[in-house]
Amino acid sequence: MWLDGADILILTSASPGRGLATENKIGSARWVEHINQAYASIFTNFVIHCNRTGFEDGVNFWGGSTIYDPEGALVIQGPYYEDALVATQLDLNQLRRTRIKLPLLRDERVALTMRELKRIVDQNWT
Repeated sequence: MWLDGADILILTSASPGRGLATENKIGSARWVEHINQAYASIFTNFVIHCNRTGFEDGVNFWGGSTIYDPEGALVIQGPYYEDALVATQLDLNQLRRTRIKLPLLRDERVALTMRELKRIVDQNWT
C-alpha cells in the first residue's frame, strides 16, 4: 500500500494486556507503540492505531490509542484502561516535507527487491 501511495495507515486491534509493566505501561502496550512508531518513520506515513479497551472473559484490553506522524513522533494518545475519543488534526503537508528529508519511498527499488526475494526463495526451496 505504501508503494501505491497510501499516506495514512489505520490500524485497529484488540490487543490484550500482557507482559511486565514498566514506566506505567504494560509490556504489550510498549511493544505495539514501538511497532507503530517504527511503521510511521519507516514508511513516512501517519499511523493511526485504535485499540480496544475493557475486560471480556477475564482478558484485559489496554486501550491507549495513538497517532504517530511521518517522522515517528507521537501526535496524540488516548488513556490506558478507559474509553475515550481521541481526535486531532493532521498536517498532510508534513508528508511531503518528511519525504523530501527522508526519500525512502522515492529511492525504493522494487524490481531489485523482487529479484532478490525470488533468488532467496529459489535457493532455499529447490
